[in-house]
Amino acid sequence: MNKQGLIEQKITQALLDGRWKLFERLPSERLLAEEFGVNRTTLRAAMTALAAKGILETRHGSGTHVRALPSGHITGGSLQEKLDACLLLVPPIIRSCSLAMRPSQLLGLERLFPMTGTALRNDDMHAFIQAQMQFFAEASRVVGNESVNAALAACLPDGKSLLRLLEDCGLPLKETIFARLAGILSALRHADAEEATAAAGAYFLNLKTLVESA
Repeated sequence: MNKQGLIEQKITQALLDGRWKLFERLPSERLLAEEFGVNRTTLRAAMTALAAKGILETRHGSGTHVRALPSGHITGGSLQEKLDACLLLVPPIIRSCSLAMRPSQLLGLERLFPMTGTALRNDDMHAFIQAQMQFFAEASRVVGNESVNAALAACLPDGKSLLRLLEDCGLPLKETIFARLAGILSALRHADAEEATAAAGAYFLNLKTLVESA
């Protein structure tokens, strides 16, 4: 195996081992190249190959993030099936999150909200979707259960499917989804477990309704 393939394998294994979570930012190219003992050109080629597989994503000015976990963590299924799974899994996660969240963790979720709003105003659906999925991934980490995190990573819809769905929607529908997210965050701010649970269910039910009407 050449050096590029070896680095791809090492990064993939690190993701499977849980070193970097879904939507988490990877260290800089310089640090990773030093860690793996290769030059930055080889590292960049490996990361580009993983990006082509939909695992990593590099955006100018924001570094490289985990876009999807490798196949060892991903389950198949249509967008509707994934949303059905989220309807079962996410509301209990948000409920637990509302009961256990520390102020610093709440701030971590709050910082994603203006990013989501800015993306909506700029009609940047890619960033709009990414911020929302990151919101749920970070909320799950509050629970502190790796099995729950892995289950959520397996059922969260992939960005491409949501992008296709939302690109065909008008602004009012996108604003409704944004409002649902605002409802979840508001309930978390007030530690209202019942409202947070209901708001999370309404969020994914809204997406499911869009899929069924598409």
